[in-house]
Amino acid sequence: MDVSWEPVEQGDMTGVLLGYEIRYWKDGDKEEAADRVRTAGLVTSAHVTGLIPNTKYHVSVRAYNRAGTGPPSPSTNVTTTKPPPKRPPGNISWTFSGSTVSIKWDPVVAKADESAVTGYKMLYRQDSHSAPTLYLASKSRIDIPVPEDFTHAFVQIRVTGPGGDGTPAEVHILRNSGTSMMVEDSVTRPVPHVAIITTNSLIMVTLISYLEL
Repeated sequence: MDVSWEPVEQGDMTGVLLGYEIRYWKDGDKEEAADRVRTAGLVTSAHVTGLIPNTKYHVSVRAYNRAGTGPPSPSTNVTTTKPPPKRPPGNISWTFSGSTVSIKWDPVVAKADESAVTGYKMLYRQDSHSAPTLYLASKSRIDIPVPEDFTHAFVQIRVTGPGGDGTPAEVHILRNSGTSMMVEDSVTRPVPHVAIITTNSLIMVTLISYLEL
């Protein structure tokens, strides 16, 4: 999660501000057992990792100097998102029509303990020497322009949503003469030379109160 707060006013503190301390603890735990992250200087935001998905946390911020930490801000509550679906898109198929390749796959349906699917991300690379291109799709189908001399491409497809990005399905697309559609078991066939994009789940928390030392 990303935590941000208003800075302490210079007139509200004594000594030299060294930074801020973020404390966060699970609902039901005591604040004394909270995990802590410290920032240095005048930074007024922090990125906290290692949280448990679908879990309620309490968060507070304190300023600190050489004498120690000041009083905490009022705590705020945040519930982390559910993780993305574990199942990658399956039954991927494609057809060629002139200078376009149409790629489709079975939609991924989130389970009760998984975050909703809001779309799909596809990394497309024509060969091992070209840079990958990221495509976004709201449905389980996408049309991509290809050159006339297209022979093959490497593709990764994964779900995306509030819980982050899911596990990618990887396929090697070939233009075979006499074959208008090919279906490949994308879960069991790895593809070399394909970059992977992962996105962490972010939870924004704003703490408005001032801190004093």
